[in-house]
Amino acid sequence: MLKAGILASLVKTTIKRTVHRTRPNVFMDEGHYARGRPGTGNGPWQSFPSGHAALSVAVARSVARTYPNAAAPAYGAAAAIAAVQVVRGAHFPVDVLAGAVIGVAAEAVSHRPFKDEARRHG
Repeated sequence: MLKAGILASLVKTTIKRTVHRTRPNVFMDEGHYARGRPGTGNGPWQSFPSGHAALSVAVARSVARTYPNAAAPAYGAAAAIAAVQVVRGAHFPVDVLAGAVIGVAAEAVSHRPFKDEARRHG
């Protein structure tokens, strides 16, 4: 779980350092929208992708894989965390979707070494 969360965070941070986009609340409050390259390192200009969605989905998938009976609450919590980002104006829906994709990919990549090791040892 930790490995998936760290990987999701690293990927998210790398993308935010590469591109910038105004957060929706800044756009709504100030009427200013910008996007482009490189990233700014300034919070109001770092909407894409959602780090909350990336981390929560990565951890939820790890929880679901490790504890299948906890899958529904884990996914429900991740969905709620992601949805709140749109509602509070921190992210556009596509930012949350991109974050979720990062989370799924990070968990899959971080789980793979364990899967291969388990196969080798029967």
